[in-house]
Amino acid sequence: MSAEELDALLAHARALVGVELGELADGLGLPVPVGRVRTKGWSGQVIEHELGVAAGGTRGPDFAALGIELKTVPVTPALEPLESTAVCQIDPIAIAGESWETSYARAKLARVLFVALAVPAGARSVGERQVAAVRLWSPDAADEAVLRADFELFVRDYYRRGRAAEITGHLGTALQVRPKGRDAADLRDAYDAGGRPTRVGKHGFYLRPGFVARVLGRG
Repeated sequence: MSAEELDALLAHARALVGVELGELADGLGLPVPVGRVRTKGWSGQVIEHELGVAAGGTRGPDFAALGIELKTVPVTPALEPLESTAVCQIDPIAIAGESWETSYARAKLARVLFVALAVPAGARSVGERQVAAVRLWSPDAADEAVLRADFELFVRDYYRRGRAAEITGHLGTALQVRPKGRDAADLRDAYDAGGRPTRVGKHGFYLRPGFVARVLGRG
């Protein structure tokens, strides 16, 4: 990892604080959607383009050379996240054989650049969101303990027991499992409690808003 590359990335990201996404999109030649229809993910794409994330998406971190994952988070003016933050998709079969140390979720959360996007009251376009804060975060011992406990709960009590279909968004302190499919027909292979092949809805790991709020609040 190059210290110069890291410094350049952080300087670039921090220089965006106070800038509206519509302004960034105009500078990049990207269209700005109006309204709330089919705009999910647009904010992240604009920040990715601006900061130089390679298009096409690989399984590794967004900034591969630096080992940094990029996460954009819509927030209130007080830096309170308005929704959970996606971490990664879950393979119901493969995850049953994983430990926290070997998990894709842990790898995705090893080093994260959070870009908080303030959503103005009454905004008519996602382009009115404004970069409000930038935080480079790696889990400390306390964070790691909470994340590990949540991950092990899901794996031990649900995926290894064929109970993936019973998971709800109420489970987990920092991590939660939420639907990630296009619709109810978007399914993945899994096993039921009797060890028989079945299909369950596509799910992913997400960070709870309260956990991300504490990260953003560390300054």
